[in-house]
Amino acid sequence: MKNSHAHAAGEETFCPALATLDLLNQRWNLRIVQSLLEGRKRFNEIARANGINPRTLRERLRSLEEEGVISRTVISAIPPNVEYALTEKGMALNCIFESLAAWGRTWMKPK
Repeated sequence: MKNSHAHAAGEETFCPALATLDLLNQRWNLRIVQSLLEGRKRFNEIARANGINPRTLRERLRSLEEEGVISRTVISAIPPNVEYALTEKGMALNCIFESLAAWGRTWMKPK
């Protein structure tokens, strides 16, 4: 994940806006986070609500967990039952969704 700007001398500096966009621009991440803003969900609930295939969803959830955006809680081992929820870091993304919605209400037309 590249999250920097190149300077003329070739050195890179951290850009928090680009780092955030890099995280959220990974396919499905925005939809997963948006789904979890409604509350805890199980794997299949997330998959069905967003039309994500299981392999891709597993990869996305793993990357969001590694980033500290979501938490994973094992409910039962047999059969495997896991719930996902946003962490404090993940919940802080809500303001981004609210800003996008406000901008969309002002500037976008329904299709």
